[in-house]
Amino acid sequence: MAEHLEVELKWALDVASHGALAPLLTQSLGQPRTLVQHNRFFDTADRRLRQAKLNLRLRRENAALLLTCKGHLGIGANGEHRHTEWEEWLDPAWWNDIDQGVLDAARLPLPEQVRQALGGAELTSLGGFANHRLEFHQDGEHSALLCLDRTDFPGGRIDHELEIETASPQVNDQRWRQQLQQWGIPFRLQPLTKFVRFLQTRG
Repeated sequence: MAEHLEVELKWALDVASHGALAPLLTQSLGQPRTLVQHNRFFDTADRRLRQAKLNLRLRRENAALLLTCKGHLGIGANGEHRHTEWEEWLDPAWWNDIDQGVLDAARLPLPEQVRQALGGAELTSLGGFANHRLEFHQDGEHSALLCLDRTDFPGGRIDHELEIETASPQVNDQRWRQQLQQWGIPFRLQPLTKFVRFLQTRG
């Protein structure tokens, strides 16, 4: 399970801006890939991963199943979120158990940092949320993955946002700020990850 750095700009949108942005991005970057994502998070009963600034997510993405572990590194100069990230695809047949809150850490190809933080404790389900994503690819020297998201959290909260994953956050921050302003799309920095907002809905 290889480690890499994830760098994302996160911009919150209102529902009208979210709807208007989809065809504009399609005109600019081409047809998106549509992803229906169902996310489930796990930790120990005493929240060992949370205390270590780690999280463990299982995501059913269309017909596939992805394990993701993240370590929080903070916010960069352009408001970008920085994480260490480990990902691996799993057998989709596991999803039914995962959706019911059953997950054995011994079955998972976890990175050593996560195993150490768990310390052999059992995993327990934190629940999760659904996300509908339009994924656009920007090629070239300062490539980026633009994700237009609608997220349905427990309790009826619905958020809309544009995530821009890129190794060139300063360049893409400037480019897409200018582009959204030209298109008349209002937005604001989203300082909280989806996971943190999900925890807020749980109190």
